[in-house]
Amino acid sequence: MLRRCGFRPTPKDEPSRRLEQTELRQALSEALAELPPDYRTAIVLRDVEGLSTQQAAEIAGVGEAAFKSRLHQARLRVRAAIGDEALIDAGR
Repeated sequence: MLRRCGFRPTPKDEPSRRLEQTELRQALSEALAELPPDYRTAIVLRDVEGLSTQQAAEIAGVGEAAFKSRLHQARLRVRAAIGDEALIDAGR
């Protein structure tokens, strides 16, 4: 029916792709939950909320250099927890 209406499934619409996305979200949630609070705050402010480094550092109450260090360490830990391959596959 959907195909007759002009709908063409894309790779993102495939059930296996949706399952991968769900699993990645779950893995990211677990990885974030395991981070120390300072690292979790850094990722949430920059990568989830989309704040600038300056804005995020002000909210965290640290200088920009310290904030960048926390963010870098947080991202490394998340990558280690879920694996770089999962993040690469999610971008396809």
